[in-house]
Order: sequence, then structure tokens, then C-alpha cells
Amino acid sequence: MAFPAWFDQKFGPHTVPLYRDEVRNTDAQVETLAGVAGSAAAGPLLDLCCGWGRHALALARRGYRVVGLDGSRYFLEKLSAEITPADRLRLAPVRGDMRCIPLAAGSMASVFQMYTSFGYGTAAPDDMEVLSGVYRVLKPGGYYLLDMINWTLARRAFDGNFEEEYEEFDVVEQCRIDPRADLLRIKRALLYRDGRRPHIYEFEIRMFSRARLAAMLEDAGFRVVDFWGDFNRGSYKAERSLRMIALCRKESG
Repeated sequence: MAFPAWFDQKFGPHTVPLYRDEVRNTDAQVETLAGVAGSAAAGPLLDLCCGWGRHALALARRGYRVVGLDGSRYFLEKLSAEITPADRLRLAPVRGDMRCIPLAAGSMASVFQMYTSFGYGTAAPDDMEVLSGVYRVLKPGGYYLLDMINWTLARRAFDGNFEEEYEEFDVVEQCRIDPRADLLRIKRALLYRDGRRPHIYEFEIRMFSRARLAAMLEDAGFRVVDFWGDFNRGSYKAERSLRMIALCRKESG
């Protein structure tokens, strides 16, 4: 499958600074992921849309065997540059499309998909291809943790024009909600302070309610175990949770 035309414009060197606040939460998130995965002896994990591997590398260094799959060449190059020879015994970076996961059926003990990387396909049916693919590669009894922002709050917060300062650039965004298609459309400009040409790109991502996401997960074959509102496993509350984290299981047999 071809990556969307905007993919490399959005996911590149400039993306890492944009995650500055989220990166601070990595250690706490890894603790929760390890709790879901259980013993490293249970089998390999898939970090789906792994980015530059902030979760995958940390889990590998805890003794887990991890496949880190992402579509961004830059992210995987950045991850590969940080991997030591010892890390390579447990961590395999793979370039691939989440809509067509290049792994064998039943080969993963757990699958983690972090930080709202779900919903970026070129068309709505792509989302079910992702969920069906995750279900296929999971072992019976394996867990799938899908982490997203709480779209109920985001619908109110992300419709407008925004500006934010970063160390190397200022960000100017135009965000528009399309309620009929459940899409958030963003036009983003990075204005560099060193005189470089502005980096301007557009993208869109589908939004999901808890009910809709639960129905999709069940249609893919999963049993939905819980919805959390944070990585402390607090209950999801549509009116105030910052995250919507679905914990699902592929039942044995």
C-alpha cells in the first residue's frame, strides 16, 4: 500500500520537538505497557507506529523482544542510530504500513499503538484493515492497547486557529472539524527562527467516540477489556479525560 502524499511532510525531523510534552510521560507509559505485557517470556511485542522508538527501545532494554514498525524513514533511522549491539538482540526496527502488517499470524504476544497514531489512513475502511491486521498477528490471549487523545474533548478544543512557540520555530495551525465525516483537518506552518524556508503541510485524522471505537474493535474480533482515561489506569470519562486508551484481548480459541 502507498503511504499518503503528506506522510513524509508530517513525520520527519521537525516532528520530534512537537512531541516535547508527550516525551516527558514516556517512562510512566512504559511502566503501564510492561504491566500489560507481563513477563518478557510471554513472547515478542509489536510497537505499531513506533516513531523513533521511545517505547520500543525502553521495553527492549527491560528484556522484552520487540518489533518496532513505522512508515517514517527518518524515525527508523533515528531509532537505528540509538540502538546498541546488545539492543539488536531484542529490538527489530521495520519499515511498514499499519494497514498491512508484515508479520506472521499469531506471532505477537502483545501489540501497542501509542499517541493517536490510529485514524491516519487515506480512507475510513483503512481503520478496519489496521484492526484486522493487529488481530491477525496477535497470539490467542494477547492484548492490544490502543492509545488516543479523548476526541470528545478534542472536538471542542481543536476547532480554530492556534500558535505555539518551540525552541527552533513557531507553529501556526488552522484546525477545522468536519462533523459529518468525523475528521479533524489541520494546516500547519513551522516558522523557523534561523531564516529557513517555512515548512507547511496539511493532514487529517479521523475522530472516534468510545462507542464507535468499541464497536469497531468488537467487529475485528476483540473483546474490549477496559477503557482508561490515563496511563494510571483511571477510568475513561468523556467529559474530562485527556486520553482514551482501549485495552482489548484476542480470546483464546
